Amino acid sequence: MKRRDPVIISAQNYYGPCHNLNHFLEKKDGYELSYNWSDHLDGLSKGFVYILKCQPGLIFAVSRQFPSTAFSISVEEGPSFVRLLFLLGEGPHIRCHNQEQETTYCSNHGYLTFGQDLNSGLVHCPAKPFCIIGLLMEPWFIKRFLQGITGEFARKIEEMLAIQDKGVSFCCPVFMNPSINACIHEILGCNYTDARRHLFLGSKALELMIFGFDQLNPDKGQNISCFDLKNDFRNFVHKAKDIIISDIKNPPSLTELSKMVGVNRTTLSQCFRKVYGVTIFNFLRTFRLEESRRLLQAGNRSVTDVAFEVGYAQQRTFSREFKKYFGDTPSDYLGTGLVK
Repeated sequence: MKRRDPVIISAQNYYGPCHNLNHFLEKKDGYELSYNWSDHLDGLSKGFVYILKCQPGLIFAVSRQFPSTAFSISVEEGPSFVRLLFLLGEGPHIRCHNQEQETTYCSNHGYLTFGQDLNSGLVHCPAKPFCIIGLLMEPWFIKRFLQGITGEFARKIEEMLAIQDKGVSFCCPVFMNPSINACIHEILGCNYTDARRHLFLGSKALELMIFGFDQLNPDKGQNISCFDLKNDFRNFVHKAKDIIISDIKNPPSLTELSKMVGVNRTTLSQCFRKVYGVTIFNFLRTFRLEESRRLLQAGNRSVTDVAFEVGYAQQRTFSREFKKYFGDTPSDYLGTGLVK
């Protein structure tokens, strides 16, 4: 059977009046626009896109799409935003590529991105329902929040923003922890109208921004009250994380790790989950898989070598876990280009 060429449509035709983001930057706070394409493009996709200008420099967007077939969106270069994206769906995943690189966005994952990966090229969408919730932030909007902040957290944000003139991309995974999932659930369940909707979604946009950027902060974990005078446990939790990622090939057992940081197993497990939103095992597993993808994309190691380097004794187990997490085999990522 002859394989059909993929359907390609321009972003302007697909997103209609919601395509021109410069249009939103010029509007007053609270300006919103919704576009429904249930009867558009000969049934290619049903669903909607909703965009809200929350405040100067910050745009919130949510889109639910029900494609009838896999298709690609041709994107022309537009405004340069820092993007915090959360992709929900059944998979497979969304792929974006231009002349320099290809980036894969996995279902039920979050990403903090900046650069060229979504500014131009093709966005390949699956023939599966999916939902995207995103924040579009102008670089100056991010810099405003860095005023007076020093340390490793500020340095990481400044490094991300510094790539703007280098022609490369920044892409950092964001764990979908309980706080993020709860915030997304509230967004999708919003039943407010008029100015109340603007206020509600604007506040939730700032929540997602906090949760996303906080994962770049090595000095502060999730779900820790800054008013809690008994939060010294952060120190041993961060120490435990540093020990884990310093040797992901041969990490210590939970018993050994608890002795190394000076607490018992139960305390370490409970506090680690409170800070990072996941168990120690799931943190290690996710870190190994994300690191393996980076190594595969670099293109100078085989699948077997990468599996061994990140701590898998058998390639079969590694390949099964990798496909379960990313939706593709490790070989699909070999030499596809390093996501910076």
